[in-house]
Amino acid sequence: MTTNPAGLSDIDAARSLSRRLAGLDTDAVIEDAAPTPYLRFAPAEAAADAAVSESPAETEPLNDFNRWDEFLAWGLNRTRSSAVFAIDPQGFVIGSSGNVPPDGFEGAGAELSYVMSQADVMRTEMGTLRAITLEFASLHITGVRADVEEAEGFVLAFVDAEALDDVTRFQISRQLEHSFSVLL
Repeated sequence: MTTNPAGLSDIDAARSLSRRLAGLDTDAVIEDAAPTPYLRFAPAEAAADAAVSESPAETEPLNDFNRWDEFLAWGLNRTRSSAVFAIDPQGFVIGSSGNVPPDGFEGAGAELSYVMSQADVMRTEMGTLRAITLEFASLHITGVRADVEEAEGFVLAFVDAEALDDVTRFQISRQLEHSFSVLL
């Protein structure tokens, strides 16, 4: 190897830095060292008059749904998931859309509802669980709940190869909170 890929090959500067880092030369100043190829940045200061902008998820217009099948179709389209299903507080699937398996989601709905209710009692001081993602070998099931009293126990579950991101989960929850009183 004929070149030094490190970008700095001043042995005296390296020796001086090493001694200073080891605590052997506390007053050593590198005066004749070659200029470093690295830039130093001062800490960023927040502008005092910078306006706090709302995220796109908070400003997205809300839809007015009258039926679960409309809401589920919207959720399926919004997330691009392969399937979505709604679960009532007793664990029964009350609606589904997308690639539904021949035996439906009845077992998965009951188990997901149970898992979320058990997670609620693990750390009661943290409040109720709003979302959970179960990762299997070939798919993810993400359960989302709205944060409104009348929707307590209702879960929307999305089946996909990837988990839902935070923004998408927020939009689903926000839309569910808006629409739930009509859907119930």
